[in-house]
Amino acid sequence: MIKKSPPKRWNVLCVDDSRLSRAFIEKTLAPVNIDVDMAENGLVGIKKVSSGKYDLILVDIIMPEMDGFEFLKEFRKIKAKEFIPVIFMTGLDDLKSKIKGLNIGADDYLMKPLNENELVARVISLLRLKDTNSELYEKNQLIKRELEAAKKIQRYIIPSDFTYINYPSVSGIYHPIDDIGGDFFDCIKIDENRTALMIADVTGHGIPAALTMTMSKMLFTIYADKFNGSAGVMKEINMHLRGTLLDTQYITAFYALFDSRESKLTFTNAGHPRGLFYRKSKGKVMALDTFGLFLGISDNIEYEEKSITVERGDRLLLYTDGISELKDSSGEEFGEERLAKFIRENHQTRGESFNSNLLKTVNSFSRESERNDDLAFLNIEF
Repeated sequence: MIKKSPPKRWNVLCVDDSRLSRAFIEKTLAPVNIDVDMAENGLVGIKKVSSGKYDLILVDIIMPEMDGFEFLKEFRKIKAKEFIPVIFMTGLDDLKSKIKGLNIGADDYLMKPLNENELVARVISLLRLKDTNSELYEKNQLIKRELEAAKKIQRYIIPSDFTYINYPSVSGIYHPIDDIGGDFFDCIKIDENRTALMIADVTGHGIPAALTMTMSKMLFTIYADKFNGSAGVMKEINMHLRGTLLDTQYITAFYALFDSRESKLTFTNAGHPRGLFYRKSKGKVMALDTFGLFLGISDNIEYEEKSITVERGDRLLLYTDGISELKDSSGEEFGEERLAKFIRENHQTRGESFNSNLLKTVNSFSRESERNDDLAFLNIEF
């Protein structure tokens, strides 16, 4: 036999200087599973709410020592983080008083003399709202905990330390706009001579983008050492992503393969912002690009592959459009040219100093609170 849970009981505080009114409220609400605690004025009521736990407050407006308005102001300070409905009770049908009460935090009004049916109906309605709010709060807290766990996992998935790569020197920064995001980068040591470098951007934000990001990163890791070039990797990953993404999703990616023995960098771009390559010997920045559609939007896409020779002192910057399409207060984009200029002017700055300088430049261009996209870049120094 299944035992039924006992009906829920609510705890209500009645703040009223009228003993008759308090008795009427207690008698009316008791049959609907509501326990009523009493306070004869606002000061006593504040002491009770400071130490007790209530689901709803009924408070008279006109009382000695502390009226209902002052009580409500103090009450909202004490219980600022909790949703506890407050019903004002008044014998004056005064519109200004009602507006004042609503402005400082009252949730409803009851006219005196109180009507039994109306009292029960309004109290039960707000108690149900309180329960719904509490359920939503608990669910939101659970989501926050899960997002925090996902954030920690994503931090583990997206590397922050590339010291396992002896050459080239690799470092990067990733700042998601939400707790978790869809940008990602990686550096994979294939063998003694070859290193795979990649950066990608999944459309959207939040959990869907993060899950797709995780899947995509796994594919890059699995297939990086299966091909001698970069185009084959892109084609293989596109084939696996096709049909697994949401209708509105796609992925942009830039993938490069560096061979230290040949001092050669082979690269393929799939609809991603162009990589910027600084040639130290000429003091110039070149944009690296190839033909290739986004990943995951079409079958049998052919990806182009190009190569350049790498010299000591050169630099490759891979980044997501969270930087290039970043806008200032006037709507002007940060842009590729401004990024190339930064690289030229900071070509002697290395490692984390270069990264922090770039981040400062970006932050000075646009306030972080106004951004709507993740920010990520990978700094590769030869």
